[in-house]
Amino acid sequence: MLKVKLLSPTAKAPTVAHPGEDLGYDIFSSETVTIAQHGHAVIPTGIAVECSSPAGEKMGALLRDKSSMAARRLVVTGGVIDAGYRGEVRVLIENLGDAPAEIRTGDKIANLIPYPVLTTEVQVVDDLTDSSRKAGGFGSSGR
Repeated sequence: MLKVKLLSPTAKAPTVAHPGEDLGYDIFSSETVTIAQHGHAVIPTGIAVECSSPAGEKMGALLRDKSSMAARRLVVTGGVIDAGYRGEVRVLIENLGDAPAEIRTGDKIANLIPYPVLTTEVQVVDDLTDSSRKAGGFGSSGR
């Protein structure tokens, strides 16, 4: 379940265009913002959220690009919303384009994707279990 508190008169609640099929909720800008070419901005949404699973477990959320924004070369560069965060959701957007980009009040700017909280206590150990990958990093699986 996604609970939403509207924090400003221009805020819009998240929506789902295709319930049961879409991975995330559409998130809207609550202000008009111009992002300079090759610049960045923090876009207010005017909402605070609380996510939980159908079983009532606390969930966080991830903010991801909307394909329509990415096609304009506007990309989300940050986006972890912890389960206990109750402040305004703000979206960090980078303009990779060669011209300023305007985001208007009410524009869809990102996808909010609920995500389970999987973090547990950290245990420092002397050894880790072996794996087939071992320490293979960048490019270790070939081209």
